[in-house]
Amino acid sequence: MSRAFRRQGDHIRMQLDPVEIDLLRSLRDGLRSTLDGGDADDPVLRRLFPATVVGDDAADHELRRLLYDDLLQSRLVGLDALATLLDRGVEHRGHVRVRLDGEEAALVLGVLNDLRLAIGARIGVESLERDDLDPDDPVAYRLAVMDHLAWLQEQLLAILDPASVAHYGRPGPDA
Repeated sequence: MSRAFRRQGDHIRMQLDPVEIDLLRSLRDGLRSTLDGGDADDPVLRRLFPATVVGDDAADHELRRLLYDDLLQSRLVGLDALATLLDRGVEHRGHVRVRLDGEEAALVLGVLNDLRLAIGARIGVESLERDDLDPDDPVAYRLAVMDHLAWLQEQLLAILDPASVAHYGRPGPDA
């Protein structure tokens, strides 16, 4: 696999295969639908909006009341902005390229994280035994998608904050 993100001067080039673009659009639509639904018992919403004050239900409720709408709106704006960025893509040799400025790259990083967390919450990744999964199990596909999103995140993070991934002992993103 080639790298999906590369620094080009003051910008970052995101280059994805059309199937990745379709996947991101589909995941974006699914998460947007979940966020619009607002079911407090949904594991995705519990993961994306975790308890803010542990051990004090009243304080947690009050802080959530004050922050939830802004956090929700921020996530929805991010999902919509991702769709706009993907629409801006230009075909180049079988790939789709999008030029990102620093703010857009940070937005993409955040949306990738939200998508990955949503998938993890939906499949119950904390209690999942990867080694016991049958490759034909639909959860295995979702896990592979989650891992792919993590791979994309790691590449982008290596450009935006190289020190955060330095512990991997790999060459930097511009090597």
